[in-house]
Amino acid sequence: MTVAATSDPIADSAHSVSELIGAINAVLKRELSEVWVYGEVGKVSQPSSGHVYFDLIEDNEGERQVIAVKLWRGVRQRLAPKMQQHDMDIVTGIKVRIRGTPDLYGASGQFGFKMSDIDPRFTLGDLAAQRDEIIARLKKDGLYDRNRATTLPLVPLVVGVVTSKGSAAHADFMKTLEESGIGFTITLCDVRVQGEGAAEQIAAAVSLLGKQPLVDLVAVIRGGGSRTDLATFDNEVVARAIAGCGKPVFTGIGHDVDKSIADEVAFSWNKTPTACAVAIVDKVQAFVRRFDSAAQRVATVVLAALASSERRVANAVGRLRILRSTVLEAAKSRVDLLASEISAFDPVVLMRRGWSITYGSDGRVIKSLKQTKIGDEVTMRIADGSISSTVIGVASVSSQSNSQKSKQ
Repeated sequence: MTVAATSDPIADSAHSVSELIGAINAVLKRELSEVWVYGEVGKVSQPSSGHVYFDLIEDNEGERQVIAVKLWRGVRQRLAPKMQQHDMDIVTGIKVRIRGTPDLYGASGQFGFKMSDIDPRFTLGDLAAQRDEIIARLKKDGLYDRNRATTLPLVPLVVGVVTSKGSAAHADFMKTLEESGIGFTITLCDVRVQGEGAAEQIAAAVSLLGKQPLVDLVAVIRGGGSRTDLATFDNEVVARAIAGCGKPVFTGIGHDVDKSIADEVAFSWNKTPTACAVAIVDKVQAFVRRFDSAAQRVATVVLAALASSERRVANAVGRLRILRSTVLEAAKSRVDLLASEISAFDPVVLMRRGWSITYGSDGRVIKSLKQTKIGDEVTMRIADGSISSTVIGVASVSSQSNSQKSKQ
């Protein structure tokens, strides 16, 4: 007896996992091979294998759409000349337009995108457009020139530094300050200077240092890199922090072609960390030169004043000598005149002219008749001696006058 074979339509139509993944990839390759897609670069991973893995993101009205992109090492090496020519790299935050093929990775079941090409013009054009929009907003909000309106101290010796500690930029900056021989004081804020979260760290550090009362200025520095590596310094968060900083901000970001927005709004823009340090040193040395020049001018004025004073003193001394002689001669003449006048009243001189002085028995000069009486012994002093006598009579001046009148 023959048994008829039975058929199981479900089993016949079922695929194994690998068959289904292969079928999906075949459809993707046939229908979507080498398709262009654009979006914003999210998290980037660069393991030692040389491959690059990153998320391509689109924020669609608050709903986040993500594709995991794989850039194999060989493709990366092939694209390197093109990316170097346009000074760009795959970094978080930039927008890119890439070509490749979507696939489903069997080992994890993850849908992804194998990148094969990139359009640098799209990225650079988007960066330029973003830059223009941010600058326009800063100007509208009155922030574009605000940091340049801050006051730089005459001798900025306390410097707040925002950079990655131990980087080449940090080393070059510090070396230049140390070689100047000036006693700078450095306050360092160690931050990321590129990649995810870098902009927020830099902005926070600038704001923190700007509030420190002892800090004279803030230096924001990093070494060179591609235009996309430096996209952090075109971030609006960083630009607003620098523009609103209460202390002058000096930038030293290692690129020679274009100024970042951070450079645009800073108090002083410098092309490299070393150039930034040199600019700070120059500010201090310029003050020292002005101080030395002022000190020299003061010394010159003082010496001239001293010389003038010495001349005036010498002239005054000469005039005093002349005046002293004149005064002394005049005084001598006056003294001689007074002596002559006084000598006329000298009793000796008067006595030589016939005058005498009469002394009573008590030795006192007799000035009135009331001091003597008849019989008193008196002594008369004359020019060449004295005469002793006895009073035998007295007569007043009025009696003598009346007697003379009666005789007439």
